[in-house]
Amino acid sequence: MSDREIDLFAVRAGDLLFARQSLVAAGAGKCALVRCTAETTTFESHLIRVRLDQYKADPEFFHYYFLSPLGKANVQSLVMQVAAAGIRGSELATLQVPVPPLTIQRRITSILSTYDDLIENSQRRIKILEEMARRLYREWFVYFRYPGHEDCRLVESSLGKIPEGWEVKGLGRVAEITMGLSPKGDTYNEDGLGVPLVNGPVEFDERFTKAIKWTTSPTKVCRQGDLVICVRGSTTGKYVKSDGAYCLGRGVASLSGDSQSFIDQLYVDQLPILLRQASGSTFPSWTAPQLSEHPVVCPPPGILSAFERQASPVNELIYQYSSSIQNLRRTRDLLLPRLLSGQIDVEALPDPSATANVLPEAAESLNGFP
Repeated sequence: MSDREIDLFAVRAGDLLFARQSLVAAGAGKCALVRCTAETTTFESHLIRVRLDQYKADPEFFHYYFLSPLGKANVQSLVMQVAAAGIRGSELATLQVPVPPLTIQRRITSILSTYDDLIENSQRRIKILEEMARRLYREWFVYFRYPGHEDCRLVESSLGKIPEGWEVKGLGRVAEITMGLSPKGDTYNEDGLGVPLVNGPVEFDERFTKAIKWTTSPTKVCRQGDLVICVRGSTTGKYVKSDGAYCLGRGVASLSGDSQSFIDQLYVDQLPILLRQASGSTFPSWTAPQLSEHPVVCPPPGILSAFERQASPVNELIYQYSSSIQNLRRTRDLLLPRLLSGQIDVEALPDPSATANVLPEAAESLNGFP
């Protein structure tokens, strides 16, 4: 780039970038905020850069605005659908947006960013806890360094050497596998009408926080704590922990059992092998027999019970942090339109960090977790 091109087309902190085109209408007009750049950076032709007058407008405030239902609907009013959905920069420049005083913008940004900081902190803690559970699983069931392993010899099996008394079983004998099926009756868009429905792969990335459809005639249902996996399409293999009862539609399945912590980690450990075995000419997929017959190493019941006693407190903390994140997101998303519309007096709001569900530190709650 020449010096003139850098002057005209470089991005800097505080710029908003909008997706100019997308294969689906919902993607056109999506907004991102440039927070910092490590080197001179430009943007390509499928993006529109918006540079705000920061004497009048707080970039983070408008980023929150365009992430809100109000802002999304405003941008979507510009979207044209031809071969691909898109917006024009000239029309984006004419978009009417709310502009409260700068002090109010910054106060709203401060409130919402506090929620985001709390969410980010909980997400970091979840990653640490997940890594702890993962390492414990591998120590016991991959390296076979479980309590009492010194007195146990290794014997040959179809999967290589395993401790004496352990078995190679099909995954279907270790976990109850429930393959999703479309509801028998109609589905509804109204929140709360029946049981929330999750399908794969389109809705899977929502992590169940925004069920798109509901049904009053569920077929296959998962429970809280089950591991729900995508079994078809581009997201095959992705997984989440269910936070309640959901109707499993086509493209998803659940894994459950008495040793849920073991099942969760076993699936993660076997995922690379399962993905290599996926079938389907158009897109990867797994069938019920493929999953059920997949061979895995299973320890005796006593060792499984000992592992559950170690891993369950970690999983419980992960669930609590996940619930906290959902509550924080829900509160933030409810606050956002009310703050933007002036329905709520920003000065009267308490500090979110003082009222959030603050959980105990993991190190203090695991009672000497190894």
